[in-house]
Amino acid sequence: MNPDHYEMVPIEVGSFVWYAGYGILLALVAALFFFAPRVGDPKMEKWEKFLGWFTLANLVWYTVMALFDGIYMVEESLPLHMCSFSQVLLFIHLVYKKDWAFQLLAFWGPLGGIQAFLTPALETEPTFGYVLQFYLAHGLVVLAPVYLMVHGGRRLAKDGVWKVIILTFLVGYAMMGINAWLGSNYMYVNNPPPVDHPLVQGEWPGYLVWIKMAVIGLFLAFYYGFRRYWSDRPLN
Repeated sequence: MNPDHYEMVPIEVGSFVWYAGYGILLALVAALFFFAPRVGDPKMEKWEKFLGWFTLANLVWYTVMALFDGIYMVEESLPLHMCSFSQVLLFIHLVYKKDWAFQLLAFWGPLGGIQAFLTPALETEPTFGYVLQFYLAHGLVVLAPVYLMVHGGRRLAKDGVWKVIILTFLVGYAMMGINAWLGSNYMYVNNPPPVDHPLVQGEWPGYLVWIKMAVIGLFLAFYYGFRRYWSDRPLN
């Protein structure tokens, strides 16, 4: 695999696009935490299904744009990054009410999606459609799980954090094989991501040690930070 094949277009900090991205994030904060229905509201069920289908439509929107522009490639464009998985999990949870999907989403979404805001980069030049899709996708997976806990009655499975950590590592190992087969670098487990990131130090496989340590630390911090939303109830 040639890591130089994966060229990303970074969004410069302080640029108009960078500020626009955070504007989209703030708009989502306002929509979810100030205007969206809360648990007990008769509109809640319809709102959740709308949000789920909207999330899936946003994911499909990228695929349509990339195919139309001729930049869609199996090696780079399949929904196999953690944030793409999180969008699918959000759809499954909101539309089909699967708690197991939320347990993964609650960690993968906020802690994976926030990295995109720290080091934003696109696969193409930052045109309006791609910028809007990128920030909507990552903003939703970061904020929606928190909204669902705070205002939607969702709860984290008590003592479930280590199951999520182990599953995350297993998915990463499986992705190594998929990447070797496709000639890709999904989840950045076969080569370092093509952006500067404080958690990525050194070359393969050394940088994966730092990422594993960060996953454990961040997941535990998130889990204990939201301990008021723990629950012992069984998952479905």
